[in-house]
Amino acid sequence: MDQRLVRELNVAISAYTDRVEEAQANALKLANSPAVAKALLTGDGRVLRRFEQKNPGIVLSTGRKRLAPGAVTLANVLVSVRGKSVGRVRAVVPVRSLAPQDGFGELGLLRGKGLALDGEILPVRSTPPSRKPVDLRVGSMDTRAVAVSLPAQSRHAALITLRERSTITAAASSVRWRVIAIGLGLIGALLVIAYAVAPAIARNRLSRQQRDEAERVLAHLGDGVFVVDRDGVVRLWNQAAEAITGLRATDVRGQRADEAIPGWATIATFVPVADRPGEGDGPSSSETVPIDIAGRELWLSVVAVALEDDTVYAFRDATHDRRLEDLRSQFVATISHELRTPLASLHGAAMTLREHELPAQTQDDLLEMIAEQSNRLANLVEEILVAGQLDSGSLSVVADTFDPEELVRGVVTAGRSRVAEERVIGIDVPPLVPKVHGDGERTRQVLLNLIDNAIKYSPSGGRIDVRLTTVGDHLRFSVHDEGLGIPVGEQERIFDKFYRLDPDQRRGIGGTGLGLYICRELIRSMHGRIWVDSEPGKGTTFAFELPAEPLPVPV
Repeated sequence: MDQRLVRELNVAISAYTDRVEEAQANALKLANSPAVAKALLTGDGRVLRRFEQKNPGIVLSTGRKRLAPGAVTLANVLVSVRGKSVGRVRAVVPVRSLAPQDGFGELGLLRGKGLALDGEILPVRSTPPSRKPVDLRVGSMDTRAVAVSLPAQSRHAALITLRERSTITAAASSVRWRVIAIGLGLIGALLVIAYAVAPAIARNRLSRQQRDEAERVLAHLGDGVFVVDRDGVVRLWNQAAEAITGLRATDVRGQRADEAIPGWATIATFVPVADRPGEGDGPSSSETVPIDIAGRELWLSVVAVALEDDTVYAFRDATHDRRLEDLRSQFVATISHELRTPLASLHGAAMTLREHELPAQTQDDLLEMIAEQSNRLANLVEEILVAGQLDSGSLSVVADTFDPEELVRGVVTAGRSRVAEERVIGIDVPPLVPKVHGDGERTRQVLLNLIDNAIKYSPSGGRIDVRLTTVGDHLRFSVHDEGLGIPVGEQERIFDKFYRLDPDQRRGIGGTGLGLYICRELIRSMHGRIWVDSEPGKGTTFAFELPAEPLPVPV
């Protein structure tokens, strides 16, 4: 039942998203109409109503006109005449029109503690968490409900789909009784058939039961199982083997193993075959081997047992475990290398200060180095902590609005203090910049990381430009450098955890490989997106977009 409510809510959200772009286009078109601007300026209600009749779903008003209960705003555009706001054009849609026609629950609009449902406002005692089915008291009804916030609405606006618990209980009971009735009918039919063919069933019953039970167990076994006879032909390939490898049983059974199973030579060479189950030294009797299927690398943990005429192989997918182990090893190697340099510098500076009498300038230089390396260690620890919080889902992101121009100028000022005077970090900001929805501090963290990368990967210098661009209902932040660039084959992987362009530090560029991963996850948590555009040897542009408030439309 919960899944049906979630599915219907997803359909409603998809319908809402599909209508937003068209609604915004219609609202902007009307907002740019001189006739609409004149009618709003003079307060001519008759003309305004005529425009509304010609454009269903459009509301024209000189003030904040109250919408009907259960109506949601898809677009909200201010209309200005000679720099003065005279009204607004809103595109609205009834929430019920977003629901699927054969809905299981009822769709409503939740604002604060009031729920608009069937044309009336019902009180709600608590606000349900996003996308999580919960029991909810609505008015005098006990319901099962799922809600999700509307990104383009106010903070407290959410779509909610719900159904009375008594109805759900009755429906579930009805389904159970139907299943029981069908089951009893099938049992009765089987008993009749068994009685009729009892003499035939009695013959070979034991062997048939054993074979059926074995097939049933193999069909539902989570591990892949296949059997190869003495001639090297595959005689059995169960459902789990199909699911893990993607190789269909019809394409494998009856074929030679060396022709039908990719990597068979590796399996036959490295996987030991035990004479009886359980032989060998525990886990050492299994081997993890790589195979390549249609360009997809799989690591399989395989064990084998010899029968009288056949060999049975059982395997499980160890690809995820292998990747985790690789990540773990890569993390230890990277962090060890990143810690070694600042720790060695700190130790050397401290020992020098303690054991030698130095000129004042030398002491100042060593103290400055200690402060710089301590800050580097603090940033490293911060990156590790933030990455861990992102993985566990415990990182808090503030849903608010902030001034992007002020943020960019502050970040660029900090970046300029870290480079030589001849190094240029430019700012390109349009005359009008909308407020941005998101966490200002987390956005600052992302922008600082991108500028730091631009500095690190431009060892030969060159200009760095930071730009703001309004794109529809989003604001785009971009950082462009004239540095080394990123090979095309690497551009899809640079946002992966622990991935670095210079893992061996041949160019002397350090880093944990966590920075861009953190940037991607922070931008996603603020309902934005981030990407890269680069050409090797000609520079790189990192860009991300966040939702923004609409700008007033001049007339």
